[in-house]
Amino acid sequence: MQGGRQLKSVGIATRPVSWLGEKKLSRVMLILGGVLLAAIVVGLFVFLLLQDVFTAGTFPPGVSVVGVNVSGLSRTEAIERCRTELSEVANRPVALTVDGEKYQITPEELGLKLEYDQMVDHALQRAWSVNIFERMARRFVNRPKKINEWLMAVKNEGAVKAFVTRAMGSINRPPQNAYVDVTSGAPVVIPAQDGRQAEYSQVLEATGAAIGTRNRTVDVKYNRMPALIPDKIFGKLIVVNLSLHQLTLYDRQTPLAQFPIACGQPAYPTPVGQWLIVGKQMNPTWYNPHAAWSATMPETIGPGYSNPLGLRALPLNASGVLIHGSSNDGSIGTSASHGCMRMHMSDVIKLFDMVEVGTPVYIIKSVGNPGFDVTATPSWRLKQIAPGPANTTYTGG
Repeated sequence: MQGGRQLKSVGIATRPVSWLGEKKLSRVMLILGGVLLAAIVVGLFVFLLLQDVFTAGTFPPGVSVVGVNVSGLSRTEAIERCRTELSEVANRPVALTVDGEKYQITPEELGLKLEYDQMVDHALQRAWSVNIFERMARRFVNRPKKINEWLMAVKNEGAVKAFVTRAMGSINRPPQNAYVDVTSGAPVVIPAQDGRQAEYSQVLEATGAAIGTRNRTVDVKYNRMPALIPDKIFGKLIVVNLSLHQLTLYDRQTPLAQFPIACGQPAYPTPVGQWLIVGKQMNPTWYNPHAAWSATMPETIGPGYSNPLGLRALPLNASGVLIHGSSNDGSIGTSASHGCMRMHMSDVIKLFDMVEVGTPVYIIKSVGNPGFDVTATPSWRLKQIAPGPANTTYTGG
């Protein structure tokens, strides 16, 4: 009995000894693990610190100068690489663009030079201004801080202002209505051109900003002023060449018919300029204008072949001036009228049926010398245009 209790007692006494041994082993393993981890951390820290120390003076990963990668390079190497890879940028002209037009100037004319040393130094300063712990952490996770230094350039401010001032003389323009150029003797429809108005200060500021970019180009912003007269308004028109004694009917620029005429004699010249047909008179009655040349003529002459206006008459908005028929065929081809344009009777009947009231008539002195400003818009033309937002402006560019 005693022996049995003794054995039982011994068995109870051995369990705490085993448990304490296991606990001690776990504690030892934990301590060893902590020491090992600390050694790894310290070793990694020392490794990263040494990397940081040994790379001092060179560019860390992720650094660029105007898009040129200088990672791992020394200052001298970075400057040399920038000079090589940015040479195209350094030689690129500064340009202002508007509506497909380009106004540009060379870097030499602006005294424009890239400041390679300053760009590289500033990029290096930015790269190493990151605190050491962040640099080490980024190196450990391989996520470098991205740095791209902006372009720096020295320029002649006076030359830049002079360039913008010159360009503004072409960029800004008033609207130009479409018109018909009859200088060559034949009509050429010149399309309308909208006006433009840009602000000098805004363009100057944008130019200064563009100098600090790789492409050095400014897309000029401006207000657009639409022209009043579009080229689509032009249809049938008549060109009268006084030196050739010739009248030609066109559909825009396509000739439809051509006739000989008599025009005004030196004492009563046919007026040059832009006119239009304001009426159509079939078998007209002639009324005495009470001029010196008509002093002996009756007050009126009724319709008929011998009527001074013939069988057809097309009065113009030039006072007292008509295109009309004449029974005096011998005068056709000469300067014999009192300002009107005479035609053979058969010709005026044909022309009468081909035109309408409102048809423009361009009377020129000769080829190369129309005798008036062909670009000017006559007042009667403006009255033909329906009222619209002529003065509206919108931003373009």
